Amino acid sequence: GLEHQSRWPERLGRPSVARPRPGSPLVWFHAVSLGEGMAALPVVFHCARLHPGLPILLTTTTLSAFKVIKDLLPDVVIYQFAPLDCPDAIESFIGYWKPSLILLMESELWPNLIMSAAEKGIAVALLNARMSLKSLNRWSVPLGLPLVSLMLSKLSLVIPLSTIQAVRFQLLHTPPNKIHFAGDLKYGSGERVEYNQRSAATVQ
Repeated sequence: GLEHQSRWPERLGRPSVARPRPGSPLVWFHAVSLGEGMAALPVVFHCARLHPGLPILLTTTTLSAFKVIKDLLPDVVIYQFAPLDCPDAIESFIGYWKPSLILLMESELWPNLIMSAAEKGIAVALLNARMSLKSLNRWSVPLGLPLVSLMLSKLSLVIPLSTIQAVRFQLLHTPPNKIHFAGDLKYGSGERVEYNQRSAATVQ
């Protein structure tokens, strides 16, 4: 009961819709849960407003996020379930959608996704970045630190939630020049309302 009955193949990197404008740039937003998905919406709507013709892909993992977010998105945003972070699914997904930019929300550090994107020259950013103390301790062990350091070095941008979060990412050897502050995106929900109002006015 944790997967969509008809759309579960998307989790294996198999798309259920056609890619718009093949060969054109595409921005991929990924959030796992409903909370992270709602935090991503202001950025998604802002991007759609500034670049009306830009294909935007949003993925989430949980069924609860899908049930809510699918009714909040404008038609210009493609909504899919995220692929599992295993090589075959990631390669299939990226190979089909060919994103120019990948925006991950909060604590979504997917090794296969990030490394595959880096190999293909695709920029990856981590928005509302956070690292729990438990995760920090787990990654800081001798076997984990080289792996997470390599993965974090492949990110193009890290926007932490706070100074404490920025310090935690630096302790895991995130390059300081890739860390920038922009505040908590969850407080930018007014962008979604503004976009919806403008869309309605355009239709009228």
